Amino acid sequence: MIKINLLGDTLAQVAGKRSEKADATQVYAQGDSPARASLPIAGIVVGLLIASCGVVYYLILDRDLRQAQDKVVKLEQEKQSLAKYTALEKTFREQKESIQKKKEIMMGLKNTQELPVHLLEELANALPDDVWFKEISQKGLAITVKAESTSFEAINLFRNRLIEQSKWFGNVNSPAGNKKGGVVEFSISFDLKKPA
Repeated sequence: MIKINLLGDTLAQVAGKRSEKADATQVYAQGDSPARASLPIAGIVVGLLIASCGVVYYLILDRDLRQAQDKVVKLEQEKQSLAKYTALEKTFREQKESIQKKKEIMMGLKNTQELPVHLLEELANALPDDVWFKEISQKGLAITVKAESTSFEAINLFRNRLIEQSKWFGNVNSPAGNKKGGVVEFSISFDLKKPA
């Protein structure tokens, strides 16, 4: 008897369909495979590019740092070479200030040196015959004279002569006097003016 394999054709058909699907799957996988394979390569290239940019940036910063350090070293050397000149300039400045102070003191002394001479000269010109000095004291420009006289009229004459000498004397006060025996003791104060 003849056997017909009916299932065989069905199986063959199913097997054929399976092989077509497998071929399609393989075709699909083969078409997608180059794109998937290029992604890791692109990632590696991008990573290498970023790394190389970082290395270049680091090298630039390192070069700038070395240049700055070299500049600092040169400036320190220049500072050390100029240190003796700065010390010399400092001593000259101190000497100049010292000389300036001495000059000011000498000018002040010279200006005030003539003042006592004029004071005594003008006091002598204003002094009547009946008045003589016991003590003359000075605090700044305030002068106090303690003197004696034989009369109150001579004291008033002395005061009036001081007032007349307004170029040299100011704020002449009225003298206070005490009579002891035949002598009148008195004190008078006034301000000494510096001539213009």
